[in-house]
Amino acid sequence: MKGSVYIILVMATLTTFAHKCLITRHADQITADCTRMKLKGVPTGLQLNISVLDLSYNQISILKNNVFSSFSYLTTLTMDFNNIHTIYADVFNGLKKLRWLSMNHNRLNIFSKTFDIVFKPLLHLQHLDIRYNTNTRLDTLKPIVYPYFGNLSHLTNLCMDIAQNPVFKLSGFEKMLELHTMKFARCYLKQMSNGTLAGLPSTITAIYFRECFVSISIVEADFLKPFPHLKILNMEGVAVQLEDALKLLYPFTHQRMTSIIFKEITPLDLKPVFISRDMFTYLRHICVKTLVLAESEIVGYEKSLLLAIEFPECLENIILSGNRFSVALRPHWTELMQFAKKTINLKFFDLSYNAINFNYIEYCNLDVLENPSYRKEVYTEGCQIKSTSLNEYKGYNLKLEKTKMINELNVTIFLPANLTFIRVSHYMSSYTHAGQKLFVANVKNLKYVDFSYWQITQFPEIYSDTPFNVKYLDISGLNSTIFIHETSVPFFQNVQTAILKNAKLSLTIGKNNKVFKLFPAVEKLDISYNNLWYLDEDAFETNVNLSNVNIAHNFLPAIPIAVLDLPLLSKLDLSFNRIQTINKTFRDWMDKKTQIYKGTFKFFIEGNSLKCTCKTSNFIRWLFNTNVVFDRVNKNFSCTLTNGSESNTIDVYKRFHDHFSDCNIKNWLLVGIGLLVAFVIFTIPFAVIFNFRWKITFWIYRNFKRVVEHNLERKFNYDIYLSYADDMLQWIQVDFLQRIENSWSMKVCIEDRDFQIGLTKADEIASAIASSKHAIFILSESYKDNEWNKFVIERVKFEKCRNYLQKIIILVKDATASCVPHELDDILQNVTIIDWEDNETGWDKLRMALFTDSF
Repeated sequence: MKGSVYIILVMATLTTFAHKCLITRHADQITADCTRMKLKGVPTGLQLNISVLDLSYNQISILKNNVFSSFSYLTTLTMDFNNIHTIYADVFNGLKKLRWLSMNHNRLNIFSKTFDIVFKPLLHLQHLDIRYNTNTRLDTLKPIVYPYFGNLSHLTNLCMDIAQNPVFKLSGFEKMLELHTMKFARCYLKQMSNGTLAGLPSTITAIYFRECFVSISIVEADFLKPFPHLKILNMEGVAVQLEDALKLLYPFTHQRMTSIIFKEITPLDLKPVFISRDMFTYLRHICVKTLVLAESEIVGYEKSLLLAIEFPECLENIILSGNRFSVALRPHWTELMQFAKKTINLKFFDLSYNAINFNYIEYCNLDVLENPSYRKEVYTEGCQIKSTSLNEYKGYNLKLEKTKMINELNVTIFLPANLTFIRVSHYMSSYTHAGQKLFVANVKNLKYVDFSYWQITQFPEIYSDTPFNVKYLDISGLNSTIFIHETSVPFFQNVQTAILKNAKLSLTIGKNNKVFKLFPAVEKLDISYNNLWYLDEDAFETNVNLSNVNIAHNFLPAIPIAVLDLPLLSKLDLSFNRIQTINKTFRDWMDKKTQIYKGTFKFFIEGNSLKCTCKTSNFIRWLFNTNVVFDRVNKNFSCTLTNGSESNTIDVYKRFHDHFSDCNIKNWLLVGIGLLVAFVIFTIPFAVIFNFRWKITFWIYRNFKRVVEHNLERKFNYDIYLSYADDMLQWIQVDFLQRIENSWSMKVCIEDRDFQIGLTKADEIASAIASSKHAIFILSESYKDNEWNKFVIERVKFEKCRNYLQKIIILVKDATASCVPHELDDILQNVTIIDWEDNETGWDKLRMALFTDSF
């Protein structure tokens, strides 16, 4: 009984352990993905019929005998990035079907005696990768004998490190008749002499050198002579003069090659490289399909060098990225146009990251470009699709002397007849010309154009004799305001994928919300990194074909309403914006989209400021019940709780009741309080009014009805009646009336201007005061000398007693307050006295006296 229980427990343990690996099945192939699980050894309990096992990124240090013997169906075994330092001789027993073995980035000593026999059971192995593995120094002058590979008669690809003084003659390579690819990394060669690679089989057709950062002082032309059938030469990160690297092509003159790739061919002491005819002696006589001369400090080339190439029709891909020269120089430009007419089969041209140094350079995946099955993806995702970057960071930034470029207003560009891809990204020029017109010939095959991060101030007018059919256009980094006023750009008309990152669209949208009408056929639009705060409702009015919209890394507080009118939209990326929640309108809209696209509508919201509060509870519930596909499959997004603390949507949803149970209680409490307040506000006044309704009615009738009706009938002809002495007349006409009537727009009655001739003065004074709203006395030393002023004071007192005159103001100017007439003593409590000052303070006092009640 105890034994049975023990067996059941062991089996349960093994099953649990095995299920930590991700098991998938594709047709008859079963894959076990056990990466990044902190494994100390090979897991047990896995299915015995697995064909692919990936143990990369774990902590395995020792591989003992027969550890894989149970997996007789295994065809692929990967153990990269572990800590393997010890391997037993019979570790691979039983793996007769193994085709692929990779153990790079470990601590194995491949020069130990164990490695002479460890690969012996792998009779059908085709690919072996043991790069970045040696735990002993390889940069010694002592000859290093490589292990025996003679048992691997079916091996086609071998990847390993190369010592400073390697010996291959005793390693059985003469028996490896199917070996065609050698990849050397962590290269310690100090010389590339004629005998360095002696012993390697002549069947090799592709050879790679990477990270040869030790200065190579000796380079002999017959270094690659052991490989007469070589088709691919790839040298990246090799510390050698470019002139010496080109010398290695000597054995292949007047032959056909698939690829010649020289990338980061720079000695330790960086120097500008000017390519001369002598340096090009061997290369120009080779028929090569792909030519890469990148990141090699090239600053120019000799005149007519391109025209000296013997087989221009062989070229299909040219990459000159990461150098420091410009093709727009007048001699280079003319030569380039002539060369373009000869490269009739050229499909891909890349002159990006010129003409200054860039710290990081991205390349297109040529393997993808040449594969027709990826063509549609390339036109959608870009030429870097499914590629891995092999570029290293460089910290230098040398200066480039500015040069004069061609400056014609009308420029004709002859493209190679079959050119499909052109990439001139991150091209910095020292000259730009406004209003330039470009006529482009041979555009019928041009589908992919990348002009991102160009340094131009005005978008040129581009014409062609045939319609443009560009499908992919990347103009990121260009200031979109340079074509904001364009109504149509023929170059843009058939673009299906438009990339406009870092295009300052935040400025353009504010001035012209129809900027996207320039791309009427666009299906994928990337406008990320544009500091966008909003999009107009009709921003995509003319873009009915849009199916993929990327607005990530902006400042949008909500989903733009403009996307609601896109019938074909199946992917929307709003990650890293400032969205806090998604309202019901958009939730229903996305659910409807999932029905249309059968659950494949994609919505990306990672990096937003999501809220997990009572107001967003419906959004949290919808998040875990919708069929929308999010950028995080488990829907685990960060969010902020009501108390300001950070959490995530998964924890909030699991404890949904704890977080949101009080939400309805608070709502009902607010409703109750609101009803109570409304009851108090309406009931008490109603009760008071009802109980005292007759008294209130009588009071209103007695005190307001007569006054209101009388005031409504009262109309004033003047705003101010002005009383003054003759010595003040000039000041009144020049200063006072200008300010009161012109600036303040008030009507003033003065005796010397407004009294009618023929009527008695007493009647005129009485009538003017009676039809004035306010009265102002301007007192001076001579004011009392005029007897009529006493009559004016009496009429003002009369009108004030009738409650018609509103304000009485006395301005004491060039006098003292003691000059106020005694006739005004009866109404001094209703008089405002201002001691006048001839500055803005005096006018401010007068303005406040006229227009405020509290002065």
